[in-house]
Amino acid sequence: MWDILKKSKLSSINLVILTGALVKFLIHLYMAPGYGYFGDEFYTIALSRHLALGYVDLPPLAPLLVAISQALLGDSLFAFHIVPALAGAVTLVFACQITKEFGGKAFAAALTALAFIAVPIWLSLDSIFCYDSIDQMILAGFLLALVRFLKTGNKRLWLVMGLIAGIASLTKMTILFLGPGFLVSLLLSKYRKDLLTRWPYLGAVIYMIVISPYVVWQWVNHWPTLEYWMNYGTIRVYQASLQQYLLNAIISMNLFLIPLWILGLYRLLRRMDGVSYRFFIWLFLVTFGLLFVRHATIRLLAELFIPLIAAAALCIEELLSHIRSRWQVLPKVLVGAYLVFSGLIMFPISLPIIPPDRLSETTGYAKPWIQATREFNGGISSYPELLVGRVGWDDLVKSVAQVYNDLPAEDRQKAGIYAYHYMFAGAIDVLGPQYGLPHAVSGSLTYYLWGPGYSWDVMVIVTTQTNDMAVFFDQCEDKARLVNRSDFSFIDKTHVFVCRGPKVPAEDIWSSMKSFR
Repeated sequence: MWDILKKSKLSSINLVILTGALVKFLIHLYMAPGYGYFGDEFYTIALSRHLALGYVDLPPLAPLLVAISQALLGDSLFAFHIVPALAGAVTLVFACQITKEFGGKAFAAALTALAFIAVPIWLSLDSIFCYDSIDQMILAGFLLALVRFLKTGNKRLWLVMGLIAGIASLTKMTILFLGPGFLVSLLLSKYRKDLLTRWPYLGAVIYMIVISPYVVWQWVNHWPTLEYWMNYGTIRVYQASLQQYLLNAIISMNLFLIPLWILGLYRLLRRMDGVSYRFFIWLFLVTFGLLFVRHATIRLLAELFIPLIAAAALCIEELLSHIRSRWQVLPKVLVGAYLVFSGLIMFPISLPIIPPDRLSETTGYAKPWIQATREFNGGISSYPELLVGRVGWDDLVKSVAQVYNDLPAEDRQKAGIYAYHYMFAGAIDVLGPQYGLPHAVSGSLTYYLWGPGYSWDVMVIVTTQTNDMAVFFDQCEDKARLVNRSDFSFIDKTHVFVCRGPKVPAEDIWSSMKSFR
């Protein structure tokens, strides 16, 4: 493989970038089957079966890509994870291209690739097919366009940035959180004079044209995403202190890379080939402050670490260039080895490598870090959420199927399934057909917009022990309970009820089931 690459006419830095992207892609491809689907993936698949211009909690692009992926590649777990693996590889290419734009050569690009691969949040997000891997890829492309704008001053790049920002907004709303920081950084830079020209506003027009179908959908559906985001910051996300928020960022981005982040900040303070990139420092600081105040998850900040990686890699390359050539090999090997080590130690807590029943004994070293981080309300786990969320779903669906199939034949003909959470409903919809289950309904997120779906004369209800639905029925029987031996599952303490005799019409029950959080 390497001989083939060498025989091509690619430059050494491009060979390094291509090799890094290939390594990143193959890592995720090898991990593709993993433990199973992540809970959010079930929901995204469900959305892809109801294609629309928008959804309660996300724009339309990710479900559309899921639909295309399954149509072209099939619906196996391996095939399903090809697209996020490819997105992660492309994101790495963009990160290395930023290093190249900063003036870095092959060694700096190699360091950027190694550091990128070593970051837990990117390892995790690029191993599941939701919107995050696509979002990070598009945002990295936006940052590359921004670097080229700062480097060249080419005003036409405002159009490119407007287009990329529009596509990003069709994936996730992360780009909007960058807006205030972008404006502050622009006003503090020499490019504020561009605001007196037509180019930024033409870029804004392009942005609005791209997102207009999504805006129309929001208007028609009474702006459900605004309600979702208000609940997201006040109800769903853990309201961390500043110290906790900083700790979340450090651990999510790999605490072994702290020297790299510091070095990157330092290097951004100094000009690179006569160009100032302090824009990224202000963008980072303002966005960090905004995310903290809004109690947004730290993953919304991840893309802004890319310029830090690139600047740090350049700085290391520059420092080593002052050493005589024959003495450069050892420090280069040591730096590279440190980055490889920092990645390898994060692999077991970021990717589904270790069998679930052995995870506790093999990742005990990381439990203090994991328990110190807290992203969402609902307790503290000893395991990373993006691993926990892949386990137990088949057990859940099997339990629901057993309860459903135990119903008398006349009840099964009219029985429906209600799940209190979108992940549970999605798991039933994706895994349920193999057990003969009908589709699920739920009041959670976009499932609510699809309606009650059944007469509700007989309902199998998947919920918690309290079963808030019981008040609407004459009779509810607790038929199954899923208890996990540890906290390594989202389905722990889930109950399956059979409820009969609705006291009010299904539409009246449904109107009280909306949960946009």
